[in-house]
Amino acid sequence: MKNQTSDHNVSKPETDSESSVEKLFNKNVHKSKLIKLAIIAVIAISMSIFHMYTSGFGVFEAWKQRSLTLSFILLLIPLLFPSKFEKRLLNIIIDLAFFILAALVVVYSLQVYPDILFRETDPNQTDVIVGVIAVLLVLEGTRRAVGYFLSALILFFVLYAYFGNYMPGMLVHPGFSVERIVATFYNSTSGMFGIVLGAMSNYIIIFIIFGAFLLKSKAGQLFIDLAYSLTGSRSGGPAKVSVFASGLMAMTQGAAVSNVATTGTLTIPLMKRVGYKPHFAGGVESAASVGGQLMPPIMGASAFIIASNLKIPYIHLALFALIPAILHYLAVYFMVHFQAKKNNLKGLPKNELPNFKNVLKEGWLLFLPIIMIIVLLVMGYSPQFAGFYSILGIVALSAIRKSTRMSLKDILAALEIGGKNAVSIGIICAAAGLLIGSVNLTGLGLKFSSLVLSITGESVLISLILIMLASILLGMGMPTVSAYVILAVLGVPALVSLGINEVAAHLFVLYFAIMSNVTPPVAVAAYTAAAIANTQPNKTGFSALKICLGTFIIPYMFVFGPTLLLQGSIGETTIAVITAVSGILALTTSLIGWMFTDMKLFERILGFASALFLMYSGLITDGVGIMLLFLLLVIQYTRNKRAVYGHLQDSLGS
Repeated sequence: MKNQTSDHNVSKPETDSESSVEKLFNKNVHKSKLIKLAIIAVIAISMSIFHMYTSGFGVFEAWKQRSLTLSFILLLIPLLFPSKFEKRLLNIIIDLAFFILAALVVVYSLQVYPDILFRETDPNQTDVIVGVIAVLLVLEGTRRAVGYFLSALILFFVLYAYFGNYMPGMLVHPGFSVERIVATFYNSTSGMFGIVLGAMSNYIIIFIIFGAFLLKSKAGQLFIDLAYSLTGSRSGGPAKVSVFASGLMAMTQGAAVSNVATTGTLTIPLMKRVGYKPHFAGGVESAASVGGQLMPPIMGASAFIIASNLKIPYIHLALFALIPAILHYLAVYFMVHFQAKKNNLKGLPKNELPNFKNVLKEGWLLFLPIIMIIVLLVMGYSPQFAGFYSILGIVALSAIRKSTRMSLKDILAALEIGGKNAVSIGIICAAAGLLIGSVNLTGLGLKFSSLVLSITGESVLISLILIMLASILLGMGMPTVSAYVILAVLGVPALVSLGINEVAAHLFVLYFAIMSNVTPPVAVAAYTAAAIANTQPNKTGFSALKICLGTFIIPYMFVFGPTLLLQGSIGETTIAVITAVSGILALTTSLIGWMFTDMKLFERILGFASALFLMYSGLITDGVGIMLLFLLLVIQYTRNKRAVYGHLQDSLGS
């Protein structure tokens, strides 16, 4: 028997870049596949239309809205992630059984609403049976779409709620009956229909659909052309294009792997052409693409969950995260720039690059939907409202030019792609709800916080390092959303109890869960880039990790100085930004070993020490860090000037 999914990544649906809608219009498609394609298209399009309707005209009551979202997801799971046993007939039987059971859960959920909510503390026998089936479907759907690791972890927490009286030490609890567990997991909004799936159903999916429409309107190519026109001719040009283009893509996608796949196919070959080694080229693209979950206005799915957890408007969280996201791209840019200077890598000839004015002239309209989202969010409209009308804006604005005009087929394809892209994230959110329900039911969260504090001796720095390692390790085995949710439930309360700003604590966990995408041995984004670069995955992963090391200092900076998250006055924020940029500059130069010229060992130590001092917010530490960096600048500038003068004398002498 073959493994059905990877254990460490959100699996790709059994589709390619062409949607089922587009395949149905393709006369070469075999007739045996038409029925399945049609079913996928109908369910996925219906899913997108439902969520567009509720985004534009108001969501239903929480349990009903979330149960309908999960219904679409469960129906699509066996179609997009089919069984892969060796016997075809067995696959058909298993997938058909999954689909029928999912349909039964859907029908029952629609029939018993709203009465089921009145039975929250006392479910009847049918509720228990259907609830158990729903939990099993979510677990199996998670295994298919995400992998064994996350599904096994969720299964442990489900069983932990029942077998708690058999657990050792501080993990022990009285144990709960199946009826009580089902009441939490299914009959209420405390389990699979909890706040995480709520964020998915209310906010995340509309932005996934928005991203699908934006890419179908050819905005992706616009971003890449714009990046080439601005940075392609500079030193190490294609690498800087990768950083810039991935940053623009990040504003619309919020996903690392898809960002790599979209921009990497164009930037990685050109990086190799100008002299970057394949593994470094893949590392640059990976490092740039992971910022997709950090960069507003459309951050990754975790950001919407953070906003829900903190009970703040999403636009506030996006603003809090803006400076650290920019610092991430600045850190990657510095690494690329200094590496290019060190290796004397040139850019591309200007005659091979698109003209900036022509690019803007042809595609400036496609920027308006992104601006529209930002304006609507700033004006105080909900993310659902902003997403809904921005999608309508894409269709209307794309129609102005023939080259970008979306046909009915394009619109249906975008609706389908949006629905399908939401399935993996949606099933993760439902599974995360089971985990949260178990933690809340058993009181494990408080126990874990006590354990962390007892291990670290209530030291803030040691606690941060421990949570960082946990975030990275969990992120290696599962998608960012899952890793964040687990640590948000178990780790964040420990950090908050130590006096750490709550926004900073959540973003700290998120940052390092994201960094697991470029942290070997399971660096998913780097492995995707390695396939494009045709190089060794682990080598690419370590290159990506090195490039992102400048980013590793950022979460510590905003924990020790929350003004980076706009948690202070304008003056304080300005000073925090200056010291943060200085710290990133010091760290990246010391890692690459180049500023104006090749750095000696003591100069690299000087730069690293400067970065460490600037990591802590405080007048003395900032002052020492700035002085060390200034000293490094003077030494490097003087050595470089002497080297240039020496080369000039040699040239004149010869």
